[in-house]
Amino acid sequence: MRGDFSVMSLLAQTWEKTFSAKEGAMLLKTFGVSSFSELLLTPKLEKILSEAIERESIERGDALYLTKISPKEMPFLLLAASAIRNRSKGKTITYSKNVFVPLTQLCRDRCGYCTFKIEPGEGSLFMNPDEVLDIAKKGVKAGCTELLFVTGDKPELAYQIYRDALGKIGYETTAEYLIDMGKTGLENGIFPHTNLGLSTPEELLEFRKSNPSMGLMLENISERLLKKGNAHHGCADKVPRLRMETMEHAGELRIPWTSGILVGIGETFEERIDSLYALLDLSRSYGHLQEIIIQNFNPKEGIKMQEFPPADFIEMLKTVAISRLVFGGEMNIQIPPNLNNRNFTFYLTAGVNDLGGVSPLTIDYVNPEAPWPQVERMEREVKALGYELRERLPVYPEYIDENWIDPYVLEKVRQRVDETGYVPVN
Repeated sequence: MRGDFSVMSLLAQTWEKTFSAKEGAMLLKTFGVSSFSELLLTPKLEKILSEAIERESIERGDALYLTKISPKEMPFLLLAASAIRNRSKGKTITYSKNVFVPLTQLCRDRCGYCTFKIEPGEGSLFMNPDEVLDIAKKGVKAGCTELLFVTGDKPELAYQIYRDALGKIGYETTAEYLIDMGKTGLENGIFPHTNLGLSTPEELLEFRKSNPSMGLMLENISERLLKKGNAHHGCADKVPRLRMETMEHAGELRIPWTSGILVGIGETFEERIDSLYALLDLSRSYGHLQEIIIQNFNPKEGIKMQEFPPADFIEMLKTVAISRLVFGGEMNIQIPPNLNNRNFTFYLTAGVNDLGGVSPLTIDYVNPEAPWPQVERMEREVKALGYELRERLPVYPEYIDENWIDPYVLEKVRQRVDETGYVPVN
């Protein structure tokens, strides 16, 4: 692939090698053309994409240029993203099977796009230990390998009633409770993957004893979104510097980490690109970013941003493809399939290689209006485009070794994967 893309006479051949006939037809129709010859490849675009494929990297200025290309130029961006993905990942698309555990939905933040947060009196203050154990056991019975913990940010700092209730079961902080519940999950045969929020090095070190991987979305690097009228106003835990600091601590402790950006929460395309480069710098410094999620915001009733226009399909597709060019072929790049239920397979053409966590038992409590696609449907649609769907653990195969995972946890991880690092195919 390395020399082919920059030679116009071989473009059609490269297209056929990269995309299946079904993919190619989908692309042409989506971008308003009926044949390959109608597409537009300018010399500057050809140069940027040729260099991106050759070096598997792209400069910020070139990334910004790509944000402005026309629909008739878009298929070439997707072609480059797919070529880079295929060279490193082949035709394997991954997902994990999880149960979603909203340990507490109380939160001290006031994000403009959130339906997850509740106030005392609107529901349980937190799930009790027996409830967590019950869902963990049900997950194991259903064949799930990931116990996905999600909470509000530091509700103990905002709600006395929550602090008191937590104290009655022996904990001072949400982190302490999560650490113990992660150990409960691990001992019952399912791997915790915790999304706590801002964390101290001491907390992260304790999480590492049961979590083979963890996560924290950057969302966006721009502090402008903290200002009044913007998505992160009133959100002490969404200060970009503090979120980066938590992820730096995780890198120092060698914890495999999932992060990513939210698309369509009022950010500019330039802020989106700057967020990707902030994560790229973090990855280059520590090597612990196992996965980047490109998550689209979908408006919902009852939130501050319910009338806010989401990113459209072309904009999302462009963001995903540029992300692949920014991070190169080795990074795992995911889009949530339930937030893109009608067209999630289309993102395979943009360089995605992961479809995230899918649950046979629980809803997505952060996006309750968006049901998970069935695994059988995912397998069918992925196969139709010429790809193979493989189930993974919450930690990716390339991080399954003693450099990244606590020895006790690593032993359990290795018992659940085959020689490729994926969950064995029955």
